[in-house]
Amino acid sequence: MSDEKSPQTTFVGLRELTEADIEQLSDEVLQLVRKFLGEKIPQYNVNQCDIAIDIDNSNEDLKIDVDINLDLPARFGLDEEKIIQETMDKTFIELEKILKENFSC
Repeated sequence: MSDEKSPQTTFVGLRELTEADIEQLSDEVLQLVRKFLGEKIPQYNVNQCDIAIDIDNSNEDLKIDVDINLDLPARFGLDEEKIIQETMDKTFIELEKILKENFSC
């Protein structure tokens, strides 16, 4: 079982975000994480997967933190930490595109 926490990622140069924007971003991050995890492992091969998303827009910068707790059956011999890191990398690359396209000043 792996419990991997992302480094906190900060985005600057964005317009002021509303509560609806924050909810939309949270939903999009969750969808991205699920999509990229699903590319690596089928859902039915996962014992447990918990995803926590924390978005802090209290200052002028937007901070997004994603925690993934992944438990895969040992019989598959998959590297949970590697899967999580690859998922996080892809998620934040896509998230940056979404933020630039939809929320830039």
